[in-house]
Amino acid sequence: MNRRVAFPFLTLSDAAIEAEPWSFSLNSDGWQPLDEFLPDWDSASKLRIRRAVRVAPEIAADDLGITTESLDLSLGVRIGTGQGRLPRLILHRECQELAGSAWQAEFEIELPSAQLSLILDVQTQITITAPPEKHGLLSPRQAASRLWSDTLRVQLEGVDPRFPMETARIRELLGEAVAADAPWYLDWSPDAWHHDFHGATRLYINAERSDFIGRIEEQDAPTLQVLLADVMGQICERLISDPEADEIMVGAESGSLGAHATAWLHAIWPGRDAASIRSVLEQRPGRFRAAFLELAEVRDV
Repeated sequence: MNRRVAFPFLTLSDAAIEAEPWSFSLNSDGWQPLDEFLPDWDSASKLRIRRAVRVAPEIAADDLGITTESLDLSLGVRIGTGQGRLPRLILHRECQELAGSAWQAEFEIELPSAQLSLILDVQTQITITAPPEKHGLLSPRQAASRLWSDTLRVQLEGVDPRFPMETARIRELLGEAVAADAPWYLDWSPDAWHHDFHGATRLYINAERSDFIGRIEEQDAPTLQVLLADVMGQICERLISDPEADEIMVGAESGSLGAHATAWLHAIWPGRDAASIRSVLEQRPGRFRAAFLELAEVRDV
């Protein structure tokens, strides 16, 4: 707990709490400690997190000046996402009562990777659920009074869409085609939905465009936004136009080209099927592409 906060009532000491660290499982692999940085994650990943917290009843009762018989506590978890002091979007809330002889709670939560953005914010807190019958002068007496909390903020790797990227002379790749002087060229095949994403796509930056390469090396935000939006947009436009789009989106394996495209589409249009998204492309193509500019924008919220 942050001891710089002066509460108007007694709170739980660290001695009363046995909190296991959060752990995670990525794509059904084994459980590992969840630290301040999550490697190898992308928006198509299957991410689960878990934790167990136990409270020592006698120590808790002594800390709060409330008898164990009068003490009703609950353990809550709130998970949000988005950069900034407060999460931009709350993804999950869960609360369990601490009762009986165990006085413990266990959480195992699958997170919607497609909705995660920049930061994973995980807060755990213990509150009092009902006014105690017997209490001391400084005991907490109001329901929902927070007695203990901790927060874990995790930086997500791969929050921005990642593409295999290299410089090349596009004229040598495409010959004297009209596109030979384009600043970039995405080499990929719409028949590769079930192939590994990094093997199915290759983004070439034109080696003859030193000015454009310089902006990428400087991490110029508008340049990266337009570049990534174009790549995501052309892949998703082709997927949603495929007659078997629904089957591809449902059956795409984690890490595949189809899974990445599905994650981007669901991040923009959550809960909508292929036909619904296709109608946006067909009737409002400008709005369709603008949505990918929004998705590719790096915010500081």
